[in-house]
Amino acid sequence: MAIKVRGGRAITLAAVGALAASLLTVGGVATASSATAAEVHACVHKKTRYARIVNPATKCRKTEERILIGGSGTSTTTVQTGEQGRQGERGPAGPQGKQGVQGETGPVGPQGKQGVAGPQGPKGEQGPKGEQGPKGEQGEPGKTGATGPQGEPGKTGAQGEPGKTGATGPAGPQGPKGDKGEKGEPGNGATYTTHVVKEFVNGTGTETVSCGNGVVTGGGFSFTTFKNAIVTSSAPSGASSWTVTVAKDDNGGGNDYDRQAAAPSASPTNAPAEKDAQTYGHGGNGTSVSGNIYVVCLKKA
Repeated sequence: MAIKVRGGRAITLAAVGALAASLLTVGGVATASSATAAEVHACVHKKTRYARIVNPATKCRKTEERILIGGSGTSTTTVQTGEQGRQGERGPAGPQGKQGVQGETGPVGPQGKQGVAGPQGPKGEQGPKGEQGPKGEQGEPGKTGATGPQGEPGKTGAQGEPGKTGATGPAGPQGPKGDKGEKGEPGNGATYTTHVVKEFVNGTGTETVSCGNGVVTGGGFSFTTFKNAIVTSSAPSGASSWTVTVAKDDNGGGNDYDRQAAAPSASPTNAPAEKDAQTYGHGGNGTSVSGNIYVVCLKKA
């Protein structure tokens, strides 16, 4: 039900009830018995339609509109004030409403300030060993390093093998004639004889032939077979013997001796029958040595 108000507007029963409540708050019973007293000024909210009683000179708010209640005839309106009712019990909770429509995403907020660094976390466990990576490219040569300190002297090396006998040099010029010596005292005459002692050799190595009680005046060697070998020594060994050393020639260059090297004062005669030559090695690179070494002896008759 609605009540017409001046200006062609209507106010609902709820509004009338609100109006009656407003009258109660103003003080007990309100009675309008004259034309002036019958007019009630109220301000009604435009959306909620809540009305509040105001003085005729009071201006309504922007959200309200002014209405005038009554003002015609001589009717009397009486509002009886009753006792305040007790507080009603709380009603049961209503059912869950439906999910509302998803609202649009709001704009991104401004960047927050950098937070304070947290404490250092505990050390993690050792991870598994990774696979072998591909081989890297060859790096550029490094700069030459500084010269290192002088190293300690090395140990003395082992004794090297005897070198080959050099070729005989040319004869030197004749020296000046020496002064004539003093005449010697008459000596006790004695007769001396010379003889040759020979030793057959068949292979490389060192062989010595002795004069016994005689004195060495010369010596040498005479080979009938001499292949890929070299004489490294032929000289007196003491006062009564002569030693010759023959070695294998690994370079295959032969030697600087002839097959026969005579002593300066005698040559071998009546050489014993030679045995078969002994060959060391295989094929064309083997070593074969066969012949005699000898010593020329001087002995008192």
